[in-house]
Amino acid sequence: MLRLLAPEMLEWLLILPVLAACWIIQEHYRRRMRLASPINARFLALSRRSRPGTRAATLAAALICAGAMVFALARPQVIMAARDPQFERQDLVIVLDRSVSMRAADILPSRLVRATSEIRNFLRQRPDAIDRVALVGFADASLVLSYPTADVDSLFFYLDWINDDPTPLFGTNMGGALIKALDLVQKDQRKTRKVVLLISAGDDLGSDLEAALNMYRAARIPVHCLGIGGDVPVAIPIGPLKVGTPGVESKEPVVESEEEGLEAARRSALEARGEAPELRNEQDQPIMTRYSESTLRRIAETTGGRYFRSSTGSEMASEINTIVRGERRLVGWKTSTGYRDWYGACLAVALVAGAGFWLFL
Repeated sequence: MLRLLAPEMLEWLLILPVLAACWIIQEHYRRRMRLASPINARFLALSRRSRPGTRAATLAAALICAGAMVFALARPQVIMAARDPQFERQDLVIVLDRSVSMRAADILPSRLVRATSEIRNFLRQRPDAIDRVALVGFADASLVLSYPTADVDSLFFYLDWINDDPTPLFGTNMGGALIKALDLVQKDQRKTRKVVLLISAGDDLGSDLEAALNMYRAARIPVHCLGIGGDVPVAIPIGPLKVGTPGVESKEPVVESEEEGLEAARRSALEARGEAPELRNEQDQPIMTRYSESTLRRIAETTGGRYFRSSTGSEMASEINTIVRGERRLVGWKTSTGYRDWYGACLAVALVAGAGFWLFL
């Protein structure tokens, strides 16, 4: 179906018969000049006089160029129908590891900072099928930081809070975190499809994992796992010590033994060089951490989810998007109609016809 936004411009089509009349007058003049000045037969091959077919093509090109420009001024539009897929609405539940192993810097600036940064990148461009996002943080204990919400700014606030929290959290209880996330899902009043995503860097140190897996199998909710970490063992920084508060005079730390005094001096030296103190064992040796995927693979395979591994951190946002899109369910199609402007197409036809007119002259 065609419609014109400026139909009054069609009045300019009257220029077409004017162009045709001018061409007829010119043709009559050419014929009279040829009769008055005939060319010798042996020079006909060198003559630049146009043939009747070329003259007719010139007239056609001129008429098409003028007509296309008039139609362009009339702003023609054609109705177009499109079918858009409609997917089941989803809520994303992110279960994020906040334990000290996530502070490791095998992925710069650290596993945790990179993970929160990539979560932000995903949230900024999340698919339309995702209605709300929830956030659960865990180490040895679990905490619901954000219940399902469509307010992305509030999620950014909690992600910033996670990055700025100086408290080292020990332990990695994935089972307890998954149970907390499942409880959040089951208590939600909106029965949208829930996508559970676990982001961690290592093995489970808790005792609730088996029970959690049984609960997810019974609920038929897959857990998708995204691991982050490199292949080389690295030390675990526990953050710089705060020796004072701005505006308040600092006091010397109380040292009860020579060993504590040496440790305090070592940490002060690390802070002076801009380095974070490392987590150490009883023999004063740095405790190393290395990415381990066995538990994450087991969780994904047992619950029917998908497992991805991020070794640089930069691909996390795209992997989260892949997981979310893989969970979409097509529920129908929506047919929409709209008008497409043909203004540019008419100008293109006028340009081609004008070039042909110039070549035929």
